[in-house]
Amino acid sequence: MAADSVHTVASAGQSAGRAMGDALNDAGSLVAKAAARTREEAEDIWAEAKDVAGKDSGQDAAVYVALGATAATGVVGLPMAAALGAGYAILRRRR
Repeated sequence: MAADSVHTVASAGQSAGRAMGDALNDAGSLVAKAAARTREEAEDIWAEAKDVAGKDSGQDAAVYVALGATAATGVVGLPMAAALGAGYAILRRRR
């Protein structure tokens, strides 16, 4: 009977270990996807900032680069950074 108890405990431990490994693998995949998406968004913002820099003054480029950097690092969300950038562009055109 003791051998059956040991086998049951060992089997339960293996099952728990597999479940934990699967959960950690899934979490790692989610983190990798989030990091890739953030990098792609930052690259898009950087490309747009470079395009704007070619058309406008260096001050405008600095504003857009700063907004892109704050969005890429998570200081502000991407929608907020986009809204701020759009607001800045509207104000800039009115001047």
